[in-house]
Amino acid sequence: HGRYQAIGEQLTIGADDTVIDAEGQWLMPGLVDPLTRLREPGQTHKTTIAREARAALARGITWLGMAPDTQPPIDSRAVLELVDNRARAAGGAGVRAICSLTREQGLAELAGLQSAGAPLAADVGSPIQDAGLLRRALLYAASVSMPVLLQPIDLSLQGDGAAHDGPVAARLGLAGIPSSSETVAVARIVLLAEESGAEVLIGPLSCADSLPLIAQAQARGVRVSAMVSTLQLSLNELDLYPFRSFLHLQPPLRSEADRAALLQAVRQGLISVLCSDHQPPDVDAQLAPFPETAVGASTLDAHLGLGLRLVQRGELALADLIERACLTPRRWLGLPAYEFSEGAPADCILVDPHRDLAMTPANLLSGGRNSPFLGWRLPGQVRLAVRGAQCWQPEIYE
Repeated sequence: HGRYQAIGEQLTIGADDTVIDAEGQWLMPGLVDPLTRLREPGQTHKTTIAREARAALARGITWLGMAPDTQPPIDSRAVLELVDNRARAAGGAGVRAICSLTREQGLAELAGLQSAGAPLAADVGSPIQDAGLLRRALLYAASVSMPVLLQPIDLSLQGDGAAHDGPVAARLGLAGIPSSSETVAVARIVLLAEESGAEVLIGPLSCADSLPLIAQAQARGVRVSAMVSTLQLSLNELDLYPFRSFLHLQPPLRSEADRAALLQAVRQGLISVLCSDHQPPDVDAQLAPFPETAVGASTLDAHLGLGLRLVQRGELALADLIERACLTPRRWLGLPAYEFSEGAPADCILVDPHRDLAMTPANLLSGGRNSPFLGWRLPGQVRLAVRGAQCWQPEIYE
């Protein structure tokens, strides 16, 4: 049925029911990862919707937000319906396709895309640089009550930078990306969100200096929220040694002070959404010199473990992780509020917090092989993941 049949301490167990001994384990809502690149259509040599959806469920993620930067992009009803059909056939995690805010040089037909099922419009993959176009896009989105996800990057300030503009980039001889490439974009987004009345999720963020701009806007009643990746909360620019091309990221890893400020903002609720920012490129595309390598890292397999590692290290409360990684992202993907009650759609994971996941190539379920966390042991093993009628368990339940 895909729904919770009964919840309680003294349950009637039928002959066909499986009993799982979950003592010492955590039953929690499935993670909702609002920003992933699933590479289909157009780049299925990297991975497919089916592979990533199944990998996600096995790693505790019950819903994925699929970024629109496919080839062709999700900027028409035809592509949206194609993606939705493939996602439905895939099984595993549910996939909510995010539509593109723009189409070619103008605006996408947001009203039509919304009626076809897109919960959110975004400029991910090609951040809008023209302020006039962005203003028109936000006014249009506000008029049809469609929330928007905007990636805060000013490409003119980013230039051909490859790493955070700081001592590590200088030592490695890499062109730097200044914090202003993000903060200038955040300031512009905030002002246009205020003028248009649109509801905007800004991210993924990387800079401490972006946070006061968002806090001040929220205090004025502007409908802006912020998002950060578990990757940015777990690493900093020092992790680039020695030229780790799997960490050629956009936005780049910044200083430890930036990482600490982002974590503090997550704890305070100023940053309300966590994502994986999963971007599986070709492995071959990461063999070139660092600045020429493909941008992005495969982070789907590590998303839950990175969150639990922050909890284990005392940097984040488990309740905050669940709020930011499981509950709040649901609204941005147009999912109903989470409900754990009899008759509600089943959506939960059982995690053993006392077991680690060894991040080895053999253990990566995603098609993206470029995980920056190879060799790590991340806390938490998923023992069961359920989304409606979709159920995942390890082949041997120990």
